[in-house]
Amino acid sequence: MKSRPTKQKLKQRGILRERVFGCDLGEHLLNSGHDVPQVLKSCTEFIEKHGVVDGIYRLSGIASNIQKLRHEFDSEQIPDLTKDVYIQDIHCVGSLCKLYFRELPNPLLTYQLYEKFS
Repeated sequence: MKSRPTKQKLKQRGILRERVFGCDLGEHLLNSGHDVPQVLKSCTEFIEKHGVVDGIYRLSGIASNIQKLRHEFDSEQIPDLTKDVYIQDIHCVGSLCKLYFRELPNPLLTYQLYEKFS
C-alpha cells in the first residue's frame, strides 16, 4: 500500500474506465476533453439525419437496444448507429438521450441558477 497507482495510470492500463452515464457532466467533460459529451453528439447527429418521425422523444425505444447502446458508450466505444436495428428503432436513440439527462447527478439547469430561471 506504499505506492498506490494514480488514476491516470489505472486508465492507461485499462483497469479504470470513465463512466458516461450517471457521471457529473463537468467532470466527464474535463476527463474526456470534449465540449459536448460524445453520447449526445452521436445521438443528436443521428436523430437529425434519420429522425423525421412523429414523437421521436415521446415514444420509448426497445429496452434491449437502449441497454446495448448504453453499454457501448460506457465502454468508451462509439457504436455504429447506422445499423439496421437502430434505424428501424430510432426511438431507442432518443430514449438514450433522455436516459443520459435523467441519470445526471446534477441537473443541467443547476440549483444555483433556479431562481434566475423561474
